[in-house]
Amino acid sequence: MIILLQLFLLAATTRRHNMKQPIRAMHWFRKGLRLHDNPSLLNSVDLKPSQLFCVYVIDSDCYQLLNCTPLRANFLLESLRNLDDNLQALGTRLYVLTGDPVKVLPEYWKKWEVTHLSLEEDETGEPYALKRDQMIYKEAKAKKINVFASPSETLISLDAYVNKAGGYEKVPSTMTAFTKLFGKFKLQKPMEAPTKRQMDGFENVAQGRCLVPEKLTDLPWPRTVDKASLDCVWNASNCENLTPIVRGGETAALAQLKKKTKVANWVAGFEKPKTSCTKVNEMSTTVLSPYMSLGCLSPRTFWWEVSEAFQRTKVSPSKPPVSLHGQLLWRDFNSLMARCANENEPGSWGKMKGNKYCRQIPWDDDELLLQAWKTGQTGYPWIDACMAQLKNEGWIHHLGRHAVACFLTRGDLWQHWEKGAEHFESHLLDADYALNGFNWMWLSCSGFFYQYFRCYSPIAFQQKNDKYGVYIRKHLPVLKDLPEKFIYDPSSAPAAVLKKAGVVLGENYPYRVVDHATISKGNMG
Repeated sequence: MIILLQLFLLAATTRRHNMKQPIRAMHWFRKGLRLHDNPSLLNSVDLKPSQLFCVYVIDSDCYQLLNCTPLRANFLLESLRNLDDNLQALGTRLYVLTGDPVKVLPEYWKKWEVTHLSLEEDETGEPYALKRDQMIYKEAKAKKINVFASPSETLISLDAYVNKAGGYEKVPSTMTAFTKLFGKFKLQKPMEAPTKRQMDGFENVAQGRCLVPEKLTDLPWPRTVDKASLDCVWNASNCENLTPIVRGGETAALAQLKKKTKVANWVAGFEKPKTSCTKVNEMSTTVLSPYMSLGCLSPRTFWWEVSEAFQRTKVSPSKPPVSLHGQLLWRDFNSLMARCANENEPGSWGKMKGNKYCRQIPWDDDELLLQAWKTGQTGYPWIDACMAQLKNEGWIHHLGRHAVACFLTRGDLWQHWEKGAEHFESHLLDADYALNGFNWMWLSCSGFFYQYFRCYSPIAFQQKNDKYGVYIRKHLPVLKDLPEKFIYDPSSAPAAVLKKAGVVLGENYPYRVVDHATISKGNMG
């Protein structure tokens, strides 16, 4: 990407330093909220500075906070607290600042006499991050701050993929071709976390200050967006008794990785399409995606843990794209597509207009249907249960995501995929700029996948896997007493059955908003 290349060159020009002056380094944590396999952090450590400030800026306009539920915000705060705990175990701490990084960071560069800045490079071209970084590099150059930016969000840097492909016009846009491109690289082993010996002894220059916020309500609202226009507006009562699918932080991420890779036969035999989306206790997938989205877990660490498990079993490993390695390749592929779309038309990823990969489809705009979908009031229990899990746990199995996305767009409601993407972005613990945009284009048959006739039935799709409806009964307790014959379609139940189960259609559970059998055929046209 030309702009990113310019930023890199601009950053490179800031690397001037009078070696007689003590090195006072700052590492700016952004999405890479971890100590392990963090090359930009290690760059600052390797300078052997007289002082190292590990900083996070609570930026209310960034992707992670701009429009998010209490669940998402809480996952971020948990991850920051854990990062602070891990840094304190090494003898230092995390300094948490608040505000616009472009204004806040230069203020603290001056206050703390910072000479060097390290950070994880953002390569996808996400509009806000791109503009922010451009201004940060400019400020750093003006103040003679030496900048080191290193990519570590993907297995291989996106620049390397583009260069190996021979330029943007030759970057593959299919998973099969991308996998071949990846095969041309030798993946490096992950880096170790810094040691206590390397990190101990730095002065705490803000005793009792610059702390991780204690409460979600301490977080600021966006600076540039009217609060009234946000979908997610919450108060203290909304922040009580949260039930996320997982808890945040690098320590939890590494523990979950160890747990999921302990049984080598399971790792080797993993095939994503064969996992269950209706389990209600132990999940059938790794549930590591939330940690990947904030960089609590390094993709290289994930990859090599899986490879190590292969060495402990005689089971022939499954292959990409369905294997665990394949899931990491999908992630890199999605990020590369976002990068390429934004290179072609800045800010086009996640949108239909101007997106080189997206079909232009005349979607309907029905706010009532959209709200019925968002709130899990469609009258189709499988769809509504998935949306309830999203609201309460911040996560849905990928097949559940497929079903609700298909239902909202090409399958039933014919609403714009951008609306669904915005809702997912605000609710998912694993919300990711590149992945979210890719998945919604794919599932709405707007890009990368065009088999529109493969339509998920909101009744029959999961009936064969969870006949009794255990998943529905958990997430929609109002239907828990329905017989299994009607649990997927209460509208077909006799009045006496509904009455016995305590279900009153139109009151405590809605009528179906559309007739799937009829409307899906019309949408396929």
